[in-house]
Amino acid sequence: MTENAPPVLRRIIARIEPGWPELIDVSSGWYPLLDRLDRKLAAIAPGYVVQQIKSKFGSLSFYARASDDVYDYNKEFSDAILAAEWESTTTCEECGAPARTYTIRMWVWALCASHARAKAEDAAE
Repeated sequence: MTENAPPVLRRIIARIEPGWPELIDVSSGWYPLLDRLDRKLAAIAPGYVVQQIKSKFGSLSFYARASDDVYDYNKEFSDAILAAEWESTTTCEECGAPARTYTIRMWVWALCASHARAKAEDAAE
């Protein structure tokens, strides 16, 4: 996936821990959010590793560790991830515009009004 990934994601993909798929399962509206989070986490813990990045219940789910030591807890690192996850709930997954959560066909999305209408119309077809 690395060679086909947008440049903004390549740094993050390079941090994915061996044994985990090289996959970032979010839409492009959250790419700037991920870029800012990666820069912040790299400043806090330069060698941090990622296990998984996905959308879950209309929110970013970002699973990472500050170091190779699974028992190493870094509050600043964890707080940065939590802040980005909260920010994602008000950021459109598709375009990055201000958003809110919508439930469409039993799936929860963080979307702007325009993308929520489009998803609802697609679901109705």
